[in-house]
Amino acid sequence: MKKELLIASALVGSLGLAGVAEAASATMSGHNRVGVVGKDADNATNGSTNASSRQSTFSVSLSETTDGGIGISTGFDLSEEAQTLDQSGITLTFTSGAKLDLIEAGNSANTHLASVPGASGEMGITTATDTNAPTTLTFASGGDNVGFEFHTAADAFGVDGLKASVSFSDNSDAANTTTTHASAGMMSVGASYVTTTGDTTVTIGGGLYQGSSTSTTSLYENEGYAIALSAVTGDLTVGVGFADGTKVGTGSTTNVDGDANGYAITGASVVKAGASYVSGDITFAVGVTAGEGNDGDLAAAVSGSADSYDATSASISYAVASGVTAVLGWTDVSKDDDGASATDASGSSWYVGATVSF
Repeated sequence: MKKELLIASALVGSLGLAGVAEAASATMSGHNRVGVVGKDADNATNGSTNASSRQSTFSVSLSETTDGGIGISTGFDLSEEAQTLDQSGITLTFTSGAKLDLIEAGNSANTHLASVPGASGEMGITTATDTNAPTTLTFASGGDNVGFEFHTAADAFGVDGLKASVSFSDNSDAANTTTTHASAGMMSVGASYVTTTGDTTVTIGGGLYQGSSTSTTSLYENEGYAIALSAVTGDLTVGVGFADGTKVGTGSTTNVDGDANGYAITGASVVKAGASYVSGDITFAVGVTAGEGNDGDLAAAVSGSADSYDATSASISYAVASGVTAVLGWTDVSKDDDGASATDASGSSWYVGATVSF
């Protein structure tokens, strides 16, 4: 009996150790952001309001490397600021430095956009409105989670500082026998270039989008391009970006003129510019955004006047301790709907809060 017990103990121990050895490496990160948001809309009905603001994230990253040197990574979220959960796809990193993203791969144009500085904080005017001018450089992005993105290694095609990628997604199961819009997929190409001149490092990047719709009556598709440039000199960072194209989506997600089967925002464009400066534990940041676009039914020709969005924001962030940052932010927003001022969605907002990260 003693011999059998020793053998059983050895088997259990070896199985336990094998399980540990075979487990992928895991890292965790996240934050909790807590503060107060004040809003002062331009119209008397909405007036001034104050409210608490709380957002948190908790992400887990998993990775391992095969005996052949190929890296495999994925991850998932346990919590997101939007109060939804998200699981990542799979990324394969080859010994050459090239990468292949599979499932929820994203779009190449988004990957290579240079980062444009902007103000920190949760301030904003969010009252429901029919104004739908784009506010981000990636507004034309779309596609399906079934797809891939292939990234070149650094110094692509023998050019120092150049990276490029191509992505494709396809929703072949979506029926093209309906007037209702759903994304049928998207193709995107992107590239970025980094160079240093003296004390300044310059990054320029962007790409093209070309999508498709399941709607048999749609006159439009997600399409466009985006480009951005940033320059870093010591503690100062400045950036500017521009995007142009058409945004198509489902009518139930936003208030759009005549959106029965889906909406199209045509003649759309966005300009973003910003700067940030770090002085010890304090970061000063400013940003401006200007967007315009004409919203309407995806099966109808463009008519009426364009919507517009203009915002100016500023913030001061102070690193109180390791992983703890206090933020004071302010923004002023002006929106037009079909050429007329949308006072319910225009005004100023401030934010006071702190972010604790790990």
